[in-house]
Parts: sequence; structure tokens; C-alpha cells
Amino acid sequence: MNIQKVRQLNKLYKKHFLDIHKEEIYKWRAVKCFQDNWNIEAKDFYEMLNRSFAQTKNLLDSGLYYPKRMLLKNTETNPEYLRHLFLELYEEGNDLIERVTNFQERVKAYSKKTFPTLKNDYQDPRAVLVYLCLRYPDRYYFYKYEMFKNFVKIIDYPYYPKRGDVENILQYLTLCNLLKEEILKDIELLELHQTRLTEKEFFDSSFNILTQDIIYAAVRHIDKFEISGTQESALKRLVKVNQTVLPKTDNVKLQGSFTNYIENERENKRIGDLGELLVLQHEQEKLKSLGIRKEPEHKSKSEGDGLGYDILSYDENGKEMFIEVKTTVRNYDTPFFITRNELERSKQDNNKFFLYRLYDFDDANNQAKYYLRKGDLTDLCNNPILYRATVD
Repeated sequence: MNIQKVRQLNKLYKKHFLDIHKEEIYKWRAVKCFQDNWNIEAKDFYEMLNRSFAQTKNLLDSGLYYPKRMLLKNTETNPEYLRHLFLELYEEGNDLIERVTNFQERVKAYSKKTFPTLKNDYQDPRAVLVYLCLRYPDRYYFYKYEMFKNFVKIIDYPYYPKRGDVENILQYLTLCNLLKEEILKDIELLELHQTRLTEKEFFDSSFNILTQDIIYAAVRHIDKFEISGTQESALKRLVKVNQTVLPKTDNVKLQGSFTNYIENERENKRIGDLGELLVLQHEQEKLKSLGIRKEPEHKSKSEGDGLGYDILSYDENGKEMFIEVKTTVRNYDTPFFITRNELERSKQDNNKFFLYRLYDFDDANNQAKYYLRKGDLTDLCNNPILYRATVD
């Protein structure tokens, strides 16, 4: 991802703020309306749903796109069934992709049964992300496939959205989270944003709606958002260093400390995501240069973190590579964490497993040095930090 272009976008958004604000303020009002009216236990679920969605016209009813209309038709015929579907969709303890796909599939099946002549129920990922964002505006972002597809080109994001692919959602959320971290650094932008919010609008303290608004503005108002700046090839920005890695054991010190774990974890997550994207782009360019007609896959985003590696790629002979990426802004010998799944994967597929250890990571220029470690990581895992306790 080209951070320099992202920062240019923030500047241009501020420059054209008033014009954009007039067109897009309805999003904050739609969330406010939903938050003021939503009650999953309402006796009249249809009436409550109708009131909650009263200001979502541009989000859920525009042109030939009618998810709100179809949702209300279904709710009118069987409010308790739709109430149950929303309860499941909003159960944050369950897997996001399962919740999204289950909601879509069940509404589609019910619509076919109830309205057999209708060809479209319109409950696509865009609509379901709207439902999630209205309910949890501090966790989700408004989404459009075309918007996402066009925006990744603008900022050189190394993922190519595919229509109908559920991975788009996870990649989009990752992109938004990374973009938001840059927004949070711009105090002038945050202060300008606060001037738009009155008692009629939802107070966007998480800045998630603002984040999506900048993405949409860059695509919608492209004539006002002319940005420049080419980025060097990832093959040049990711520099391999032949580094000897020797395992060592840290001395355990039993002493108290005051550490901001929440902020540290958030920053580590941001750097980790940027590192994975840099390696993904590196692998894309490598395979293309080798003439290998295969695309690397960002498995930690498409299938989750439990696989024990981040990226599926291929070597010069077309053989699979399971790549785990560990990134730090510090030196090459900075300790890092290896999960049980990562260790097991390195042992089970030791001929395919590769650790890319990125260090001296420069997020402003999206570049780093790295060393490569192939195979079993057991000898590096000699200082356990956490234990899982089981109780009979």
C-alpha cells in the first residue's frame, strides 16, 4: 500500500471538505436514526425495522438496488424469522464470514419461497455490511464492491477484488483499518470532521464512517482527487539479507511494569498487516517475473489465522510455499512470537514452510529488509510466554 498516496488523499479530502460534506452527511444521520430506534426485542419488529432504516435511502435503496424494500417485504410476512436472522447476524462472538453468508443464504431461500416470481433479493455483501455498520459503527465500514475495486488501484493496494468473492470483505476491513491509522495521525482532519456533527448526526468517535467517506470521495470525486507518486517495485523495496539466526533464551525477570498493551497491540497489528501486504506484492511480482501463471493467496485474510501461515505462494519451480510473515520496525534480532499453529505447520510441512522476518520496516516508504528461514521453527521456540490452562 502506498502510504504517500494515502496521505495525499487526506489532504485533498480536507481541501474539498465542504463540497463532500454536503453530499455525504446522510451516512452519519442514517446511523443516528438506526441507533435511536433499534430494539431487537420490539413487539412490532416490522415497524421497528422500518423506523430504524428510515434514513438509509442512499445506502439501501438507490437506482435499481432495493435491499431495504425486499427486507421489509420479508419481515412483513414473517417478522419472527427475520428477527432471528438479525440476532444471528449481530452475534459478534461468531465468525464474521459465516454470519454474513448465513444471513444472505437464509434470506435468499426465504425470498424464493415467499416471492417466487422475484428474481433478486438484493441481500449482497454491500447490504449486509450496511446492517453491520448501522449496528456496530465502531467495528465495521460501509462497503461497495466497485468502490473497493477502484480504490485499491489508486493507493497501490496489492489485492484485486473479485466480484462475489467473500474474501473481499476481510480485505476491505483490513484496508480500512490501515487507512484509519493514517487518519488518526491527522489532527487537523479530525477537528474538521468534528465540525460536521450536530445532534442530528451520529458521533463518529471511532472515525470508521469518516474512513469510508474518504475512500468513497476518492472514487466518487476523482476529478478533485488527482494524486501522483509511483512506488518502486516490491522486489526492490523488500531487500533480502543473508542473516545467520541463532536461537537464544531470554532470562526471565520477575518484575512489575506499566505497559500500554492495547496501543502496542494495535500498532503491532498495523505493522504486521503492512508487512504481509508488502510480501504479498513481492510474491505477485516475483511470480510474474518468473512467468509462473499462478497468483499468491493471502490466506490469513481469506481463511483466517488458524492455518499457521499467512500467504500461499510458489517457488521458481511452481511448488507451493507456505509463508509466515513477522514484521518489526526494530532490528533483525528483535524477539517475535510464534503461535502453536505456526510451529505445527512448520513441522508438518517443513519443506514448504518459509518464515519471512521483516525488520527495519519503514511504513512511510513501505520498505524493509528481511531474512528467510525455511522449515521447522522448533529451535527458535525456547522461551514460552503463555500457557493454556485446562480444567477438568
